Amino acid sequence: MAFNRSKQEAWDEENFERDYHESRPISYPTPSRNGTTPSQSPFPVFALCQPIFVDTKIANNVWMKGLNGKERKIDKEQFMGEWYNLYTALSFNSLVYLIPACKGLQDQTYVNCAAYLPHLEKENVIILANFRAPGRSGEETVAGNFFKTLGYTTIRSPYKFEGEPELKYLKDNIYFGGYGIRTEPDAHKWIQHNFGAEIIPIQEKDEHLYHLDCTVFRLNKENVMVCTDLIDKETVKKIEKVANVFPVDREQAHAGICNSIQVGSLIFNSSSLQFMKKRDPKYDEEEHKNIELEAICSKLGYEVVFIEMSEAAKSGAALSCFVMHLNYRDD
Repeated sequence: MAFNRSKQEAWDEENFERDYHESRPISYPTPSRNGTTPSQSPFPVFALCQPIFVDTKIANNVWMKGLNGKERKIDKEQFMGEWYNLYTALSFNSLVYLIPACKGLQDQTYVNCAAYLPHLEKENVIILANFRAPGRSGEETVAGNFFKTLGYTTIRSPYKFEGEPELKYLKDNIYFGGYGIRTEPDAHKWIQHNFGAEIIPIQEKDEHLYHLDCTVFRLNKENVMVCTDLIDKETVKKIEKVANVFPVDREQAHAGICNSIQVGSLIFNSSSLQFMKKRDPKYDEEEHKNIELEAICSKLGYEVVFIEMSEAAKSGAALSCFVMHLNYRDD
């Protein structure tokens, strides 16, 4: 049964506007289960969505628009195998919940439908996306209904906001907030005002790197990987005040070095290098990215695990696009 986008359970945006501009924190209902959700688990917890209905009919990013229809056509069997390898690797090292897949939502497996706020652990708040990208509206409603059953309070952003990829948690109440291409800066101001977050805003300038997870990767609460080629010096200085910065360049960001996930002592990243030939035009770029990632991770005692995700690239996606954090356990 296809998802009916006309029946979204959206928050009253007029109330959001009023509360934000009148400088009064909004109120939200007390979560169920006495404040206990999967986020309080002592081990890492993530949310994924099985790519049952993945498709590329709607070309909603510059990577997809650069491919013709034949090049964009997904091999769904291979896609499912690649996704399952990621799911298996994560579930072996953490608890993984699956958001129900819904027909008609071609990009739902890329779970930028919401962002969990770790600094409000007892309140269990999840901010739902307000998508700008065509074809994605509706994902946040399916996810919101699912998270409610787990005891979370879900609240839809009144401003354009594309979930965790645009709101990267560091520690305490400190986050990095991407804006400029998919997300409006007012979304981060609204989160700061109403939920007590401290967000360092980072403007996105490269249309190929349209979410912040393409240019900033949280290695742990003290260290971050940052594409300093694309971030102004003043913003880099602000980041350096709260974390140690490992700089990477634009080419490495395009190759997906920041689109990684940390679980315990492991760093997961997507790579097709083992299946590439040296004459492949992308071989050197991919090899350089992998070597740099391993060099940075080795300094911090991490082991890198590369997973083939080539089918996702047809959607303009990389590994981090598949994964939503429901807590952070890297102490």
